[in-house]
Order: sequence, then structure tokens, then C-alpha cells
Amino acid sequence: MPFFRKTNVIKFIPCINSEEMTDKVSTVVCDFVHQNKRPVLGFSAGITVKPLYERMALKAKKNKISFTNVISFNTDEYIDIDKRYKKYSKTNFMNNFLFSRIDINLENTHFPSLDNYKIYDKQIQTLGGIDLLILSVGPNGYIAFNEPDTKFNTTTHIGKLENNTRTYLMNFFDEKINVPTEIITMGIKSILNVKKIILLADGHTKAAPISKLFEGKYSSIWPITSLLYHKDVTVYADIEACRLMQS
Repeated sequence: MPFFRKTNVIKFIPCINSEEMTDKVSTVVCDFVHQNKRPVLGFSAGITVKPLYERMALKAKKNKISFTNVISFNTDEYIDIDKRYKKYSKTNFMNNFLFSRIDINLENTHFPSLDNYKIYDKQIQTLGGIDLLILSVGPNGYIAFNEPDTKFNTTTHIGKLENNTRTYLMNFFDEKINVPTEIITMGIKSILNVKKIILLADGHTKAAPISKLFEGKYSSIWPITSLLYHKDVTVYADIEACRLMQS
């Protein structure tokens, strides 16, 4: 790759279950917020990180950790989700499970949209870049919503969701809806430009991408393997997500 070099070893922290993973990562993130005056955080939204955000909110309240100086950028948002189902938007997810439970200033929270996606990366860099990005991974290896064969040098862009991804996402909605076919997402280059990445993986559906990542070879078919070119990645995975890893 012309602008990134694979020179670092990904840190791996195995966890017994999702609860242990959530507890460990919530402590890391809350400590990071407490120790930095004006941290810029990157968030993803989804079933894997939902318990993490709930635990973060509880720890922030218990330990009196303020998020008032935090600036956040989410990795992605649906395009043209039916108005009846706005509750499934990434914006609504973040508001429900994290932002409404902490003292973050909503004016400091950002989501990619049709109006801003062409300048989204520039907005991030103007603030000095994302200090810590929280990611999860999809069964086919997508990170943010960079599906297989996404180009390595992509920045924030409009992407198409594969049919199997849309089917997978339907499992986490309370009702059957027509999952959008397009999404706005940070690109792979956007993700590799952040300073520190924490990736969470839980359940047997994440075993294949985690195994591919730790084989140590980049493949465009598995977008998660692009993280091999980042200098500071820590992966937290439960037993089920680790089951295909070679000992």
C-alpha cells in the first residue's frame, strides 16, 4: 500500500464473554476521556457496542467522569431510511444508548450525511483527527460499512450494502423493515487515519473475520484485514469470536 505500512502487531485481548469484554473496554474508554482535556472520539453503532455504551454511561455517572469536552464522529449512517423507522437510524441509536445518558454536548456530536460526507474527513482533521475509534466487525469482515472489495484509499463515501449484510441487519430490528440499500460510511483510509482503534467482536458470526485478521495477510475481500496497516489496534473478542483462531 502506498501510504500505509504494515509494521505493527495488533494487540489481542481475549475475553470469556461479551460482559467481560464490555467491562474492560468501558473502563479503557472512560479512563481515556478522564485523562484527556478535549478528546475526539469515533463511534460505531450496532448490537455489539450497545452494551458497551450502556456500561460507559453507568461508569461515567458512578465515577463522575464528564463528557462535556468530548467531540465525537460516528462512522456511518443509513441513507433514505423510511420515516416510519427513523428509530433505527444510527443517530437515534447513539442518542438512546449513550448521548442521552451522559453530559456530552450534542452540538459536538457528528454523523456523516448527504450534506457533509464530502467534507467529513476534513472536518475531522481540522480538529486534529480522531484520538480513539471504537469499531465492531460484520460477519463478512466489514468495518464501519466498508463491504468486501472496498478500495483501500476510500474516504467517507456512499456505499452499497450487500444483500447478506442487509439480511444480517434485519435480525436486530424489532420488526421487519426494508433495510436501506445504501449507507454513508467512513472509508478505509478514514479509519486508518485515526490515532488509536479498539475493535470489539462477539459471537460465532465474527469468528471468520477475526481469524482472517490474525492470519496477518491483507485481502480486499476481508476489509477488517486493512487494520494490519494501522499502528495502534487493540482487539477485544469473546470465546465464540476466537474459535477459529489458530493456537
